[in-house]
Amino acid sequence: MSESPDQRDATRCAIMHHAVELFSHYGYSKTNIGDIAKACNMSAGNLYRYFKNKQGIGEAVVQDYMNTVEASINVEMADSALGWEDRLRQLIILSVESLICQYRQTPRMVELSDMICEGNSGILARHIEWKRAVISAQLNEGVRLGELSISAENTDIAAGILLDSVRAFLLPNNLKQTDLDTVPERVTGILDYMIAGMKHAR
Repeated sequence: MSESPDQRDATRCAIMHHAVELFSHYGYSKTNIGDIAKACNMSAGNLYRYFKNKQGIGEAVVQDYMNTVEASINVEMADSALGWEDRLRQLIILSVESLICQYRQTPRMVELSDMICEGNSGILARHIEWKRAVISAQLNEGVRLGELSISAENTDIAAGILLDSVRAFLLPNNLKQTDLDTVPERVTGILDYMIAGMKHAR
C-alpha cells in the first residue's frame, strides 16, 4: 500500500528533524546517510526514497529554516502601524537576530551554510532576491511619500547596495569570527548611515 502525500511529508519532516539533531551534534561533514537512517529507524535504502542524498537533506533543512524566517518577517512587516523605514529596519534586524540565535544554539550548523554557499541549489540566491525585493518595496514607499531623495527607477539598485552593506552579518560562516554581542549595534549603525544617505541623496 502506497503512502499518502501527507504520510510522505511527515516522513520527510521526521528525517529532517533527526538530521538536524545529528548535524547540530556532530556537524554536517561528519554525519552520513547511515547515521540519519539509523536515527530514523529505517534502512539507508529506504531513506533514499525521500531524499536523493545527504546534500538533499541539508538543502531541505536550510530551505525550511529560510521559509520560517521569511514567514516570521512577513508577519512582523504586515503591521500597518509601521512605516516604510521601520519595516525596512525590521527586515534586516530580524534576519540578523534570528541567525545569531540559531548560531548560538547550534554553532555546528554553520557547516550547512558552507555547503549551501558552495553548491548550486539556488536556495541562497532565491532568499537574497526575496530580501532585495522586500527592501526595494519599502524604498519605493519612501520615494512615494517624498521621504527619500532617490528616484523610483533606482530603488532596486539601492536595495542591492543596502543588502550588500549588511551581508557580512547575514552569513553564518562570518559569525564565528565576530563578537556577536556587538552585531545588533553595528547593523543599526549601518542602517542609520545608509538610510540617512538615501534621504539626502542628490
